[in-house]
Amino acid sequence: MILPDSLNVWRDTQHVGTLWRGTDGRLMGFEYNDTWRQNGHAISYSLPLSQKAWQPQDLLAHHWFANLLPEEQARAALIKRLGIPDDDFSLLATIGGDCAGALTILPSDHMPPSRTLPSPLDDNYRELPLDRLAQWAGARERYALMNEGALAKRPRLSLAGAQDKIPVRLWNDTLYLPIGIEPSTHILKFAVEGRERVILNELYLNNLARLGGLACPRTTMVYAGRHPYLMVERYDRLGIESGHVERLHQEDLCQAMGVSRNQKYQAYGGPRFGEIVQTVREACRPSAASIQQLLRWQIFNVLVGNSDGHAKNVSLLQDSRGRWQIAPAYDLVGTIVLGYDSDMAFSLGGEFNSMQLLPRDWQAFSEECRFSYPFVKRQIQQMVTMLADLSDSVILKEQLQQAGLEGKGWTRLQQQRQHIQKQCRRAERW
Repeated sequence: MILPDSLNVWRDTQHVGTLWRGTDGRLMGFEYNDTWRQNGHAISYSLPLSQKAWQPQDLLAHHWFANLLPEEQARAALIKRLGIPDDDFSLLATIGGDCAGALTILPSDHMPPSRTLPSPLDDNYRELPLDRLAQWAGARERYALMNEGALAKRPRLSLAGAQDKIPVRLWNDTLYLPIGIEPSTHILKFAVEGRERVILNELYLNNLARLGGLACPRTTMVYAGRHPYLMVERYDRLGIESGHVERLHQEDLCQAMGVSRNQKYQAYGGPRFGEIVQTVREACRPSAASIQQLLRWQIFNVLVGNSDGHAKNVSLLQDSRGRWQIAPAYDLVGTIVLGYDSDMAFSLGGEFNSMQLLPRDWQAFSEECRFSYPFVKRQIQQMVTMLADLSDSVILKEQLQQAGLEGKGWTRLQQQRQHIQKQCRRAERW
C-alpha cells in the first residue's frame, strides 16, 4: 500500500486544513486553510486560529492528531491487520474517516460526501452480520473488516483508547458498518479476553451515574452468542434518530493541553488535576457549569474506585459558535474492584490512593484547583448521599435490567456495590 505524504482535514464539506508528514517520516505538521481561518473555529484550544501552521518539530499538532488514534493492544492489532508502518500518520491516512468529534481526515484524492442524502442509509453502510459480530465479541477476527473489499469501500474508523471498539450506525434496530466515511451513531465496546467483567462493571457505573444526575451517554449491554458487549450512544453526534446524522466537534484534555497520549496519567508526566481545571476554566466561557461537572466527575471516580479517570477520559464539546463546554462522562470503570492499578490517575493533595484520603488531602486539592474547601465538601456530601442511596437500590437494578443486565449479573456486581458503600462511609471523615 502506497501512503500519501499529506492529508486533508475536513469538517463536513469544508476544508479545515492540511496535515503533512515531516521529513523524519513520523512526526506530523498542520496548517489551517485561509478560508477556514476567516470563517471557522479553532479545532482545539491548543491550536488557535491566530497561528496558521505548526511544524512537526513543534509537536503540538502531532500530539493533537495522534490523540485521535487507538492505543496499546487495539493499535497493535490494527497495524498488524492493515500491514502498514507503525506510525501515527500512516494510521490516520488509513482509518481517519470517522474520528471522535467532527473532523474527517482523508487523502487528497478523496472528498467528503454531501450531507443531502435522501435516505438515512446508502451503499456506504454495510449491515453487520450477527455471526461476524459474535466473532468479534469473542475476540476473534476483530479487525478483519479493515481490509475487506475494495480500498475505497473499506471502513475508515478511528477511535482513541486502549479498549477494543467499533463504531457503528444503528437504524431500525439493525447495526450497520460505515464502510465509507459516513458518520457512526454508536460505539460497540468489547471485553479484552479474560476481562469480561469490565463490560458488566461499566454498564453498572454508567447507569448509576446517569441515575444520579451525572451527564453520561446511554449505555446498554447486548449479547452476541454468549459474549457480551456494550453499545454506547455517541454524545458527539446529533440526529441519531433521524435520517441525517451530524458530527459534533470535541477534543480530550490531552488534546486541549497539547500533550502526548503517553502523558494522560499524572504519574507519567501528565497534568495535575488542578491544571485540568484551569484549562477547562480558560477554554469554557462561561465555565461554572463545566467546572462543577468536572469536580463531580472526579468525586464520583474516587467513590466508585475508578483509577483510570485520566486526561483522555475527560473531553470538551464545541458548539456551532465555537464555544467549549465539558462533555458527558464516559469510560467509567471500577478499576480497583477489577484488580487493576489502585493508584488514581490524578492525585488529591499528593495522595494517589483513594482509600486513604484524609481531610488535609481534600484541603490541598481544593487549594490546587482554586476551589473553596466548603464548596468541595458540599459536592462530596451530595455525591455520597446519592451513591449511598442508589448504588444498591431496586431502582438501579430495574434500570440495569432494562439496559440488558441478565441472570446473575446483579450478584456479580456485589463487590462493586460494597466498595462504593465502604467509600461512602470513609467519606464521613473528609
